[in-house]
Amino acid sequence: MKNIIKNGCEISALTLGTVQLGIPYGINNTHGMPTYEESADLLKTAVNLGVTAFDTARGYGKSEEVLGRYFSENPPHKTIITKVEFKDETVDNVVESFFYQIEDSKKKLGVDSLSGVLLHSERHIEKYGKTLIDALVESKKRGDVKNIGVSLSRKEKMMEYLSDGVFDCVQIPANVFDNKEIREGKIKALSDMGISVFVRSVYLQGLFFRSLDTLPEKLVCAKPMIEELHKLATDNGISVATLALSYIRDTEGVASLVMGAETPEQVRENVALFDTPKLSKSVMDKITEISESVPPIVIRPWEWNK
Repeated sequence: MKNIIKNGCEISALTLGTVQLGIPYGINNTHGMPTYEESADLLKTAVNLGVTAFDTARGYGKSEEVLGRYFSENPPHKTIITKVEFKDETVDNVVESFFYQIEDSKKKLGVDSLSGVLLHSERHIEKYGKTLIDALVESKKRGDVKNIGVSLSRKEKMMEYLSDGVFDCVQIPANVFDNKEIREGKIKALSDMGISVFVRSVYLQGLFFRSLDTLPEKLVCAKPMIEELHKLATDNGISVATLALSYIRDTEGVASLVMGAETPEQVRENVALFDTPKLSKSVMDKITEISESVPPIVIRPWEWNK
């Protein structure tokens, strides 16, 4: 597993997403939430395969606690990036809430300093602005946090949020259907600015593997594009998983792919995909062609259940 050191943190090419360790999650999840023993087995597998970075959040149920317990029992701690979230806070009390969350996450994860803290949504920047950003900067000055950043869903203002040099890292969704920022060179631009770019939703929450006969009503429109994707993979003698992962893996500027897993076997399968050959230019061009026909609803998972 290829690792890099960026902004003082060791980041593996695969960052293990751990939402599945805290709550049942994913369009194709059939296992439910694992026991601690199952989670420990999954984490051990990841570490043994060279994974050094882990993604969690305060909104992921017991995920932080599971990670904290495991790495306290199996030191040393790795690079763990968590996220803070705000609901009913006002501008007057958001700073107090932020620092409470930081201290609570440190306690649950069993660390004196958090590797990274992201705002869980761009909505937090829009609502709280400089007040909250200043609190993030202060947490870094205090030594409570090593890296600060934001997790984005809507990427229209991505460059605006990240162009002032405040943030060290960002997490965004990107995949073979959702690749506008890749084609426009924005991922590389962010990396060149010193920002660690983490990419999630490589498999679009499992949509690429969903049986076409069981697509939710809102996603039936994606059927032709999914069929084309499967055909492209078959014609090139590779799996859809290889196609989807390789496309993001080889994007210049991407520091790490955030990928969850429900079982140790899935971790092994994901890690193995990082050793597959690069995609040809003709395949990359075909992916671009397919993606240009994808309806907006398909790349907006937050709207699937509305």
